[in-house]
Amino acid sequence: MSDPAQASRITVIGLGVQGVAALSASLRARVQTADWLIAGSRWLAECDALGICRPDAQRIPLTARLDDVIARLRARGRSHVVILASGDPGFHGIAGTLLRHFRPDELEIIPNVTSLQSAFAAAGLDWSEAALVSAHAHPLSHVIGWARRSCVMGILTDSERTPAVIARALLDAGLPDCRAIVAENLGAPDQRLTDARLSDLVNRAFAPLNVLLLVRPTGWRPDSVFALRSDDAYAHRRGLITKAEVRALSLARLALRETDVVWDIGAGSGAVSIEMAALAWRGCVFAVERDAENLAYLRQNIARHGAANVAVVAGAAPASLAGLPAPDAVFIGGTGGAMPEIVSEVLRRARGDARLVISLATLERVSEALGLLRSAGLSPDLLQVNVARGQSLPVGDEAARAATRLAPLNPVFLVAARVPAREDTEAG
Repeated sequence: MSDPAQASRITVIGLGVQGVAALSASLRARVQTADWLIAGSRWLAECDALGICRPDAQRIPLTARLDDVIARLRARGRSHVVILASGDPGFHGIAGTLLRHFRPDELEIIPNVTSLQSAFAAAGLDWSEAALVSAHAHPLSHVIGWARRSCVMGILTDSERTPAVIARALLDAGLPDCRAIVAENLGAPDQRLTDARLSDLVNRAFAPLNVLLLVRPTGWRPDSVFALRSDDAYAHRRGLITKAEVRALSLARLALRETDVVWDIGAGSGAVSIEMAALAWRGCVFAVERDAENLAYLRQNIARHGAANVAVVAGAAPASLAGLPAPDAVFIGGTGGAMPEIVSEVLRRARGDARLVISLATLERVSEALGLLRSAGLSPDLLQVNVARGQSLPVGDEAARAATRLAPLNPVFLVAARVPAREDTEAG
């Protein structure tokens, strides 16, 4: 942080879709008196064309690489600095970056109307309940997650995540087709609105300056994120899958939050990973699996269910865990005989207060897991899951066909524990 007592405030001015020409007289005066003017190349050119920038003022282009600009700002001294940015600088704009490097009282932030607000107005749409997201600032899985939950969306695009790319990602993720509006060159003489369907955008190109709006039909409701999926919803080999009821209990014990980073060790066909990803939809699930056949099923299921925030990690744990971000939650569905090494690595790497669930099929593995966790100072819980599913009796007389019996599944054991908060660990 720089010392505000020794430097002038940095003025950040948001520009609407009509650009510099639409600035009020008072804001033009700010630009005219600036010692340094920092802006994108088209805004610098517009300032010069309108003659509202001092000839001797330093003109500093604002590019995607901000390190040099931040360094210069730290040494600004008493220079009067004005930064021009599009829309609201605090909405996926430069204000967020500046606030990480300078105190709030070193900045004067003057917002304007965002391009998304302008697009909704141009399209004649109410955006009171809209989700506003950036495909530039976030991975497409983040956009997909919001699209699963939002009736109306406004999406900031970029040169790589174009409307066509976003439309394909949403449709590939299994989202239904819907109304889609692309607003190009907002505020310019060649402004254009394309009101179409999401599927119509897949092979279309638009002007570089555009935003995308999505509108669901009246009565649309989002899917439940904690729905018990049938085992048949997943491709798997010879019934080797964590059963639906066990998945539900495991997810409840993991208590996933939207932004969690999750490890699924021994992911198998990926049923648990995919259902964790639906809950931790703004985070990421790392599905760790070493078996080639399971990996094929895993990738097939990820594509089938549009689980864009599941990352496949091919390899045996614990070696394959190296380089993964620290987890907030871990599910262990298979260890390949390396339980001590895996548990040790999980406890070493997990964030404080992380949740751990281990699914086991034999008493010997249960005893091993409990011993490992207790020796590490944790207090694990043990749950035996006995499930019987209703099943019609074999074909016989009329009474038999109307009867149902219970078909038991093999019992499963769940060992659950919480990693102590780091402060508690250090204090102990």
